[in-house]
Amino acid sequence: MQRIVASPGFVNSNRLSTFLLHVTRQSLSGSGASLNERSIGEAVFERSPDYDPRDDNIVRSHASRLRGRLEDYFAAEGAQEPLRMTIPRGSYAPVFEAFDADSPLPNGQLADIRSEISVQDAAAQEVSSRGWRTPARLLSGCLALLVLTILSASLFVYRRFHPAIPQTASHKLWSQMFRSDQETIIVPADSSLVIVHLMAGHQIPLADYAGGRYRATTGCKNPCDLDMLHVVESARYTSMSDLEYAVRVSRLPEAIPSRTEIRFARDLELKDLKESNLILAGSQEADPWVSAISGQMNFVLHDDPAAGPLRVENMRPQSGEKSEYPYDPHEPQHRGLATIAFIPNLSGSGNILIVQGFSVAGTQAAAEFVTSEHDLDSLLPAYSGNTTKLPHFEILLSTVEINGMASHAVPLAWHVYP
Repeated sequence: MQRIVASPGFVNSNRLSTFLLHVTRQSLSGSGASLNERSIGEAVFERSPDYDPRDDNIVRSHASRLRGRLEDYFAAEGAQEPLRMTIPRGSYAPVFEAFDADSPLPNGQLADIRSEISVQDAAAQEVSSRGWRTPARLLSGCLALLVLTILSASLFVYRRFHPAIPQTASHKLWSQMFRSDQETIIVPADSSLVIVHLMAGHQIPLADYAGGRYRATTGCKNPCDLDMLHVVESARYTSMSDLEYAVRVSRLPEAIPSRTEIRFARDLELKDLKESNLILAGSQEADPWVSAISGQMNFVLHDDPAAGPLRVENMRPQSGEKSEYPYDPHEPQHRGLATIAFIPNLSGSGNILIVQGFSVAGTQAAAEFVTSEHDLDSLLPAYSGNTTKLPHFEILLSTVEINGMASHAVPLAWHVYP
């Protein structure tokens, strides 16, 4: 197990490694029969004893990824392992089986093969005695020519019907967000938190959100139903637009399914912002983790009315840009603002992509812009048609929002970083 968790498929995924080691220890200590979704949720994912697995599928989703990652391990670097480990579907107890790459075939099948070989050997000797021996060198040459012909034909067909993905700005963006050597986590917004904000009258700071302490300490500045507040806090709501964005991104040609996970915002950890590639949807109100990386951003979205006017602050205005772009939700023309930020993760080992707006419609408009190859490529034409790496960038967008829907986003300002 220690060799497995030290392999490339596990070393950067602490959750899967912890999951694997926990179920293994429980099984080897004779407690495999007691492994279930609730006990694993408490031990591995720090869920409370009264949590409901029907509303929180984190154990099931990680178990599915764990099974796939084990298959990958034993097909590659673990191909010579003397034991094979599987976690059968419908169970969380691991099963170990001895494996011998040179194991003999079953006796009956082996006897049939030996009989066939004997017949072929006798026939070969008869042909040889008649002087019809094929020169080994000629046979090897024919085989090599045949293999070369097949490879050439295959390459022609592949190029004819599977044209290479063009080197556009969009392709480079998603190729840098999805890498075979690193996890990519797609994080929809925590809509429950927005409702709690409306009921309690204040946002939840990251320190309380990350540790889950806010569910026990949140109070109301204005009169409210505390019981209902706690019910909302325990729920895991998100928006359909965020889920559509997550699905659309996960189906991109550059996506690597075995390295991609969709995770709820409150299940993130600080180390994920250091070790993984993250795709975040929603502003700080719906995802407090944004506050951990807002210090790296130029276009900072301020969405808490208690802290001042709603606005996008331009930290380093360039020529012709404003230092602030105000947002008024009651403005008659329904003008909205949204931002896209492609920045390094906290360790610089990967990337973070954030789409956010003052409303669900604004965030959706930013998501549509960044997944529209035409929009991004038109804005960054210098990075199409060549091998130049796409640099980090930020974009400020303007929209028109009517009845919860946003118009096509238009860039107001954008910064590309060297």
